[in-house]
Amino acid sequence: MKVDLWLARLDKIPEEDGRDLAREELERADRFVRPELKIKFIKRRSILRKLLSEYLDIKPNEMVIDYSNLGKPYVANPKTKIFFNISHSKDCVLYGFSREAEIGVDIESLNDEIEAELISNHFFASDEISLIRNSTGRVKADAFFRLWCIKEAYIKLVGKGLTFPLDQVLVKDTMENPRLEVPAISKNQSFQSLSCIYSNFQPSFGIGVVVRGNHLEIEYKQYKV
Repeated sequence: MKVDLWLARLDKIPEEDGRDLAREELERADRFVRPELKIKFIKRRSILRKLLSEYLDIKPNEMVIDYSNLGKPYVANPKTKIFFNISHSKDCVLYGFSREAEIGVDIESLNDEIEAELISNHFFASDEISLIRNSTGRVKADAFFRLWCIKEAYIKLVGKGLTFPLDQVLVKDTMENPRLEVPAISKNQSFQSLSCIYSNFQPSFGIGVVVRGNHLEIEYKQYKV
């Protein structure tokens, strides 16, 4: 499955006037108390519409973005097929697009001082907790963010948020070639068929991507005005 990953640096992009946004998006923007958060939201949504426009040949302001029952956004215009997911951390925004199937993406600002053991005790499986406890320094932080980004990307894939038990999203071979084991719903198989990657494409940030199936091909792109 081919996935395009677009990275946008909001601090490098001029302010947007919101002319391409829908009324619902502008209302959401107005609910931000801090002006800088409103500006970032409008930038994120404007970029999303511009990128979708490139894939679908629909004007950004004519794009209809709706939400599933679980809150996952999708393009509701007739005769369109594009799957996308968004994540942001600080001034970086990650957009994932595929024409084949649903995807989940996550981006996190890396922090060597993260309370890795404390957080993992609440959310991770026993083998994952042991990996973090037995690691030190930057390796401990790296292990944590590899696990967290991939788990978050899976949650974004299924659209269930943190209500889904992260200790059931098992990441194997975390430090080398990560793979996911998530219990299957069907009785005919033990685990869901999933592919994942962890990347430091953007320095000082961790990126996780998860798709269904046994193959994942990534093309990295930098968004520029």
